[in-house]
Amino acid sequence: MSIGEAIVVVANSARLLAEVGRADGFEVIALDMFGDRDTRAAASAWHALGSGSGLHFDAGRLLGTLESIASRRDALGWVYGSGFEADLALLQAGAEVLPLLGNAPAQVARVRDPGDFYPRLSALGIPHPETRVDPPADARGWLFKLAHASGGWHVRAATSARARTGAGTCTEAGAYYQREVRGMPMSVLLLADGGHWRALGYAHQLVRPIGPHRHVFHGCVGPVTLAATVRCQVDAMLDRLVPEFGLRGLNGLDFMLVGERALVLELNPRPTATLALFDRLIPGGVLRAHAEVCRGAALPAFAAAEEREGVSGSEIVYACRNGVTSAAFSDWLAGQPWSRDRPMPGISHRAGDPLCSVLARADSPPEVEAQLRQRRIAVLHAAERWR
Repeated sequence: MSIGEAIVVVANSARLLAEVGRADGFEVIALDMFGDRDTRAAASAWHALGSGSGLHFDAGRLLGTLESIASRRDALGWVYGSGFEADLALLQAGAEVLPLLGNAPAQVARVRDPGDFYPRLSALGIPHPETRVDPPADARGWLFKLAHASGGWHVRAATSARARTGAGTCTEAGAYYQREVRGMPMSVLLLADGGHWRALGYAHQLVRPIGPHRHVFHGCVGPVTLAATVRCQVDAMLDRLVPEFGLRGLNGLDFMLVGERALVLELNPRPTATLALFDRLIPGGVLRAHAEVCRGAALPAFAAAEEREGVSGSEIVYACRNGVTSAAFSDWLAGQPWSRDRPMPGISHRAGDPLCSVLARADSPPEVEAQLRQRRIAVLHAAERWR
C-alpha cells in the first residue's frame, strides 16, 4: 500500500505523536497547546493550537492548517490525540477538510456518551463498575466523572459540591456517576481494523493525588504481564468491543484490576499515552500501521511487548507552584536524555500544570518506578533552583 509522506498530528500535547511519526519516516506537521522544544524538533512545522493553560482548541488555526496542507500531493491525513473529547464538532469539521486517520466522530460520540456506552457494556456482558447518569440517592462511595474530559482532573467524590450542584442537575455535558472500586489501574493499547484487534501491550497506570484532585493521571509503566485468567477476560472484552464500536487504528482500554477480575473504566478511541512504551513494536512503525489500518489495510503481524525484554515508564512532572520557565531550566531539561516535553524559555505555568515528562527503563516495574521518582525529584529541584 502506498501512502503519502506528510501527516498532521493534533493534540493537547503532540510531542509523542510527532516523535513517533518522524521515527516512522513521515514529515510531521504538529499542532498543540505547548510548542515544547522537542515537539518543534520532531516536526517540520509547528502551529499553536491555543493556550496551554486554558486547553481550548482554536478551531480557526486547526482548520486553516488542515486546509493549507490538503492541497499537498504527499499529504496523507491527520491524527488526533487527547483534547477532542469535548469538541466532536471540530473533529468532524477537520475530517471534512483533510482525511481523518482515526475513529470517526460518530464512533467517538458513542464511546463518550455514558448513557449509551455503559448500557452497551452491560448488554455485551462486559463487567464494569456500577455506572449511572443520574445522581445516586446515597452518594457515598460514588465518583463523579466527565466523559468529555481526560487526565483524571475531573474525577471527584460524588459528595463534592460540584457533583451535587453542577452535574447533579444534569447541567454539565457528559456528567455521570460511577461506583468507586479499589484496585490497580491498568490499560491496554491495541491496534484494530474495525472487527479484529491485536494488543501492543498492557501497562500499569500511575494515578496519584494532586491537592484536592485524587485521581490524576501521572504516567504509565509497562509492559506488565497479566495472569492468564485476566488476559482471557480482557481478550473477551475486546473481542466484543472492537466490532461493536467499529474501532480502527490505535485505541486504549482502561480497566481496574481487582484481584483477578478486570472491570472496564473507559475506552479511549485514539492513540494514548502508553504509545510511549510500545512505539517501536511494529515493523515499519506504529503510527504508520495506524494510518494504514485506518485506510483499510489488514492488521500487520507483530510481537506483543511482553515478549520482549525490559520495562519502560513515562511520567508527567507537574508544577508545584506558579512560575515562568527560565532559560537555564529549559536548557537543563534539554540536556537530560530522559526528559521529554521540554518547555521553551518564557513559558508561564500554574501550580498543577505539566512541567515536562520523564522516562525510565529497567528490568522490572518497581525499578522503573524508582527511576521515575528520582528523575521527577531532580526536575522539581532544578525548577526551584532556576526559577
